[in-house]
Amino acid sequence: MDSSFNRRKFLGGAVAASTATLLAHPAVALDAARASQSSAGSEDVANQDLVHSKVARVQWKAEPFPMPDVRLLPSFWKDMMELNRSYLYSLPNERLAHNFRVNAGIASDADPLGGWEAPDCELRGHYVGHYMSSCALMHASTGDNFIRAKAEELVVMLAECQQKDGYLSAFPVSYFERLRKHERVWAPFYTYHKIMAGLIDMYEHTGNRQALEMATRMADWAAAYSASFTDADWQSVLNVEQGGMMESAFNLYAITGSTKYRDLGFRFEHRRILDPLADDKDILDHNHANTNIPKVIGAARGYELTADDRYRKISENFYGILTGHHIYCTGGTSNGEMWHAPDAIASQLGPAAEECCCSYNMMKLTRHLYGQNPDPKFFDYYERLLYNVRYGTQDRNGMLMYYVPLEPGMYKTFGTPFDAFWCCTGTGCEEYSKLTDSIYFHDESSLFVNLFIPSTLDWNERGLKLRLTTDLPQDDRIALKFDAAPTQPTALRIRVPYWAAKGVKVSVNGALQNVAAAPSTYLTLDRTWKTGDLVTVEMPLTPHLGTTPDDKNVQTAMYGPLVLAALLGTEGLTTSMIYGGSGPSGFDDGYPMPAVDLRPPMHHGQSSQAPPAVADDVWFEQAEASPRYGLRFHTKGRGPRHTLVPLNQIMDERYSVYLRRIDA
Repeated sequence: MDSSFNRRKFLGGAVAASTATLLAHPAVALDAARASQSSAGSEDVANQDLVHSKVARVQWKAEPFPMPDVRLLPSFWKDMMELNRSYLYSLPNERLAHNFRVNAGIASDADPLGGWEAPDCELRGHYVGHYMSSCALMHASTGDNFIRAKAEELVVMLAECQQKDGYLSAFPVSYFERLRKHERVWAPFYTYHKIMAGLIDMYEHTGNRQALEMATRMADWAAAYSASFTDADWQSVLNVEQGGMMESAFNLYAITGSTKYRDLGFRFEHRRILDPLADDKDILDHNHANTNIPKVIGAARGYELTADDRYRKISENFYGILTGHHIYCTGGTSNGEMWHAPDAIASQLGPAAEECCCSYNMMKLTRHLYGQNPDPKFFDYYERLLYNVRYGTQDRNGMLMYYVPLEPGMYKTFGTPFDAFWCCTGTGCEEYSKLTDSIYFHDESSLFVNLFIPSTLDWNERGLKLRLTTDLPQDDRIALKFDAAPTQPTALRIRVPYWAAKGVKVSVNGALQNVAAAPSTYLTLDRTWKTGDLVTVEMPLTPHLGTTPDDKNVQTAMYGPLVLAALLGTEGLTTSMIYGGSGPSGFDDGYPMPAVDLRPPMHHGQSSQAPPAVADDVWFEQAEASPRYGLRFHTKGRGPRHTLVPLNQIMDERYSVYLRRIDA
């Protein structure tokens, strides 16, 4: 299959139905008449044409472009992708496959990897799944055939390790027997899912049919295993983290049309979590964050493929609950990997706040919800995560973070090349491989520009070629040039972010346009485009404050989409503290939350209750740019003046994202 292989209908939710069921579910009745079409065991997928029905349950109202149609232009975004590509190159297949071979009884003299891929780690093998996804996405983003060939070689190596019954893992099946007996075991289905998802991505983005056959065989094994439990006992099994098994099963349904994979998706529905969310109940407190976000992604995918409105309610309710009551100013969530009480933000500024995997998965969920309902507010949130929890969590050598600490005086920590392989190493490698996938969307008559990442778009069906250039956030100008005009009428719809509160100016070929451009909407330019047309948008970045709901005086400084942080020096920091561990483990004495003292100077006879000097205005102002950090700001008011810089620019230093405001 050539490198342009892509099935857009897979992304939009198209599917046909065909086979028998594993678990009763309301949507099963939709396909009962066709259930006898294929009730036997696993199909020979390698010899079966894919089924993509034109009667999709729920089509996305705005669809992303195939990733090969979008290419990054030089910028810090492309630098991030290239650092990641270098890291993917550096990992030998022999080392990645070692534990799989040992588990399958195949001789291997490779040096085992360390960290979560060490031979004694119960999650070993999970990163290999992420690695296949990352390579497949990197190929789709860049056309890199070397990385494709490297990943395809790894698929062949793993195929040699797959058991006759379809089981494929770097650990023995006895881990699943421990799960059956409800004995302590570290999330075998979590790891199993990562491998399945990697194989599915290899098929979707490189056309590798062997990978698809391996994924369906893995799913068949999982279906047989799950069918051996009563419903009640199976729900107890689902209390143990299982990653995105629900989503991957639904994805196989979308690809193959076999309802047995749809029903496997139903089987992995964890009712203890999803039932309350269907009723819009906030049950997040004391639940593990990254265990449960993938379940909601599974529900979003299930809605697209079955039109089960309960699944829509689950995903939309969860998104509203989380973004309304459980996120930091960065958009990230979790503290110590757990959720806590609603609106508990100021009290949850821990050293292990904001697990990076949560941000990856929330961006993934947001993308689904946007496709179903293209409201630009979804990309306000997506952009916030992209700038503050994705950008800035990769170091200058391509190493990745686990947590983004929010306790004052903490610092960023990173993995090492061969001895980390945390969950966030895997999702990070995927994220930096797919920076092209959400910049542009389209419907039947419009092109949506959602992210301002320098890039080119080639909309083949319309003959449209677009070039986006910008130095955002260093500069507020965005240029969109038509290198080739569309052959059909096409409205250009550009997202106006929530932070663009100072007004937006739009010009076409130098002529100022009179268009509506309110924050969190799209500005629309609908005209007959010509090759060479240049659209220029000026979106001044606005200083604004973020306030914690549980303590109005604990605030953060923001500039456009950027979260700013106060620099607190490097005292006591060593390289060994920054590299190797998953994150800072505790509070460092001597780093209270920085204060911004806005009380007016006291004069003789003046009441201490006099109005604050800054009132409700922002308490920081822009300063001269820094060669090291770029944008730089200072706090106002009396007392110590703190230097603020974008959080994503801070490396090897202590910082505080939140500051305490003092008015009286």
